[in-house]
Amino acid sequence: MVTMDSSVTVLRGIGDKTAQLYSKMGIDTVGDLLHNYPVGYDDLSAPRKISELTEENKALVFARVAEQPRWVVRRGRFSMFTFDVEDGSGMLRVNVFNLSFLFRKYKKGDVYYFYGRPKLYKDQFQMDNPVVFAGNEKRKLLPKYRVTAGISQRAMTKAIDAALTAVNIEERYTNEFLMSCGLLDEQAELELIHHPNTPEERDRAGRSMMLKRMLVYERVMELMDTRTDHAEPMDISEKDMLDYTALLGFDCTGDQQRAMYDILNDLTGEKPMNRILQGDVGSGKTAVAFCAAFLAERGGGAAAMMAPTELLARQHYENAVKIFSKRAALLTGSTPVRERARILEGIQEGSITFLIGTHALLYSELHFRNLRLIITDEQHRFGVGQRAALAGGSKGLHTLIMSATPIPRTLMLSLYSRTDVSIIKEMPPGRQVTETFIIGNDSRVKMYRWLAQQVGAGAQAYVVCPLIEDSEGLDVRSVESVLEELSSVFAPEELCGLNGRMSASEKEEIMERFCGGEIKVLVSTTVIEVGVDVPEATVMVVESADRFGLAQLHQLRGRVGRGAKKSYCYLVSDGSGLERLKVLKETNDGFKIAEKDLELRGGGELLGERQHGDDGMMMWQLIRNADMLKECRRTIDAMAERFPRDFAVLCAMAEREASHRRDRVVLN
Repeated sequence: MVTMDSSVTVLRGIGDKTAQLYSKMGIDTVGDLLHNYPVGYDDLSAPRKISELTEENKALVFARVAEQPRWVVRRGRFSMFTFDVEDGSGMLRVNVFNLSFLFRKYKKGDVYYFYGRPKLYKDQFQMDNPVVFAGNEKRKLLPKYRVTAGISQRAMTKAIDAALTAVNIEERYTNEFLMSCGLLDEQAELELIHHPNTPEERDRAGRSMMLKRMLVYERVMELMDTRTDHAEPMDISEKDMLDYTALLGFDCTGDQQRAMYDILNDLTGEKPMNRILQGDVGSGKTAVAFCAAFLAERGGGAAAMMAPTELLARQHYENAVKIFSKRAALLTGSTPVRERARILEGIQEGSITFLIGTHALLYSELHFRNLRLIITDEQHRFGVGQRAALAGGSKGLHTLIMSATPIPRTLMLSLYSRTDVSIIKEMPPGRQVTETFIIGNDSRVKMYRWLAQQVGAGAQAYVVCPLIEDSEGLDVRSVESVLEELSSVFAPEELCGLNGRMSASEKEEIMERFCGGEIKVLVSTTVIEVGVDVPEATVMVVESADRFGLAQLHQLRGRVGRGAKKSYCYLVSDGSGLERLKVLKETNDGFKIAEKDLELRGGGELLGERQHGDDGMMMWQLIRNADMLKECRRTIDAMAERFPRDFAVLCAMAEREASHRRDRVVLN
């Protein structure tokens, strides 16, 4: 029996070698394959006459085979056959490469739908390897998938079809519960998301998937709600806060000061602080977080700060030492044994009051003398079990979460109903505004020549691409192709690539070389380090910028302009998202951009930013569908009484989600 946990090799046509290609994409099981959702759909609802074809756009043609196929080349692994089709308005030539097994499929007089990009050759339109459907198999939407070298769109579609046919999916929820909520079973969801006949079917499947995931999210939030716990009030005052600000060497903005007062009030109260510190990129959230750690120390306790990478943890530590001196320590996976022992002894006896680190904090035998505060960020996977491990079983632990995702105020209540929020909108004085340009593909060469001049003058640059490698059917630029292109512009030692398939140590090493100035141009996917200050990085280039959301582009733009030098952001557009991108030229206010992003993109892109293999909720999925949270809360309130079996299933999934810290948005 084929299950979601079965290896992809159980599917016909996927042997060990092909399975290795799928594994490069993080697809090892049938479930992984079926959760490789389409990144988009081609509209096949309106066939065109052959006489109306142009070279600009893909087209669907309904035509009859006018002659038997004939071989052009048949040599080893390379083959090509061709045949003409007609629809009464004209003749189209179909060329089929390296699919010799299809030669006998096409018979003169048979009718098919042909979908592809027409090209004009010797006054006749041709299509190379079009997608073909039988005349009675009309499809209105054709899914497009992310693929990798060696796996075509055709192969991916065939594998997913085979998986849908073979797999036996056991639905967790009862039919009664699903019907009462207007939800689909998982089998139907997958069928409709991969093969919708209409946009309405696609949206119905997406809504069902999202609502189920939000039910788990909402239940996780209930499990993490600390409002019923008691915390011992700290004996601290405004004077302690002012002592901290006097150590900074700069004046805090009004928003920073208000956030510090919020934290002071929380720490002197009888309930554990559960606060989101939300601020735009570069707004000074770290200074406020350090204030919280300083106040915890003044109150007789200790604080732990978790960063997603060693590089960022080290940067935080170097800044913390200026405030805490030897009372701050850095603990990461690469900390030497002797230094680790010194740190563990220090936090136990109380001489170290501010510990900064990565996941190493979770897997070390930490015995804090009096841990009172944990500081983390929205992108760090940090759940109930991990908080308990750090707390050593003690209750009343305060939590501060730093968030760089600008969220419209209208959605704040829905998303953070169990969390207090402090917002920092003011930028520190002297912060450079990054100048933004939108350019077409025809201006790329000129722009990169300009970039070479900037690099020659000492600047550094990021170049961000949506894909690691070129993908059939997706006309967007990849890290691999841009690296190859720029190798003729920059010296090999100046240029380097970075992507999510690399190991953590590889990414860390590359980022350190970039921060140190050894690498001048870093070509990357969106994994480039959050929050790391590289003062000489003054140029951000985003290829295929139309593929990104405005909020994501704004955060990418925030990677530059962290020093005193003028900074620039170039958005390379194919024109499809030009109106949307203009918003970034008009404002640098992340909150205004977030409002516009929601207005333009709406809540319908239910699966648009789901990362493969991650069942957790991405922040922007939650934001775009915040209205669903209210529906989820009503559903959960009624489940225990009306659908006790389904409630038990939901609770089990939420417990598992929390304990394995798989939620990207953790509001502890």
